[in-house]
Amino acid sequence: MEEDSDLISNLPCEILLRFISFLPLREAVRTSFLSTTWRSLWKPLHVNLEFDLNKIACHEVLRKEIVQLLGAFISSYDAFEQRKFLISQTESSKNMNALNFTATKGEKELHLDFLDKLQVRNHFDLKLEPFLGFEKNSFCSLKTLHLRSVNHVSKKFVFDLFSSCWCLENLKLEKCEGLKDFAIKSNEFLQSLTIVDCPNIFEIAISVPNLKSFYYRGVLPKIQMNYCSNLVDVVLDMCANSCCNNFNCEELLSLLASLKEVEILTISGWLLEWLCAAGVIFKRLEFRLNNLKELRLFDSSIDAAKRDSLACFLNITPSLQKLFIEVMYF
Repeated sequence: MEEDSDLISNLPCEILLRFISFLPLREAVRTSFLSTTWRSLWKPLHVNLEFDLNKIACHEVLRKEIVQLLGAFISSYDAFEQRKFLISQTESSKNMNALNFTATKGEKELHLDFLDKLQVRNHFDLKLEPFLGFEKNSFCSLKTLHLRSVNHVSKKFVFDLFSSCWCLENLKLEKCEGLKDFAIKSNEFLQSLTIVDCPNIFEIAISVPNLKSFYYRGVLPKIQMNYCSNLVDVVLDMCANSCCNNFNCEELLSLLASLKEVEILTISGWLLEWLCAAGVIFKRLEFRLNNLKELRLFDSSIDAAKRDSLACFLNITPSLQKLFIEVMYF
């Protein structure tokens, strides 16, 4: 063995990254000047592919091939640094779709951002559920899936992707402006669902037996919770300026009744005021939130009407231990 051989630099990248994790930031950055090997540790992997998104939407085999490609990449990758897939459209489409893959200590995440430069807002429905036609090994390590700006063209690709995520624990749907109806069914692994800033959404149907956390922010939709008896933490951040005329009290009361096992509830104050103004008397309802221990109420202002509606709502929370009221200034 040569005396001047660099044994440390010849170690696997995963071990070198482990070394860096123990260094102060200033010293860690200096390692990038040691050699090209150390410098490469600071660069994420970029894989560039060109495709026509419209062809993928219509070609089932092609969609599944791309899903299998992502699955192979995820299952073969077990490092700590961030890796990225950049999948760009052909020049004729003037669009780009960026797929960011992130792995953190084995908890693997896949972030998909369908950037829509053409601002196409066609309304569409999205239904997600497991499908037996996919191999279980492709995405068995994927724990978190973040979908952003899904549109009517990419929804079939998203369905194929979700169908292969057998062990998915966290799902986030964000800024899908054309999304009108959303329905999801899942197996026993999914525990957290987040839906934010989908301004045209009208109806949400959720059938996830082991769901523990549900976070919603946006306009007031019709939300149906089926077989979600394990819910613990729910956030209902409804926009006060969303139209209430299309929704009746029974639909909103049905949602509250489905949350009777929840322990932590965060809700917009104007919803309670709206229900009271519509004639709802909470203490006469047939259901109680018997497990609710923590209630968080937020609004742009707290006046006498909101205080009275809150006092009425407390009649159905016999086990409440903590109450938080937050005034949001916009």
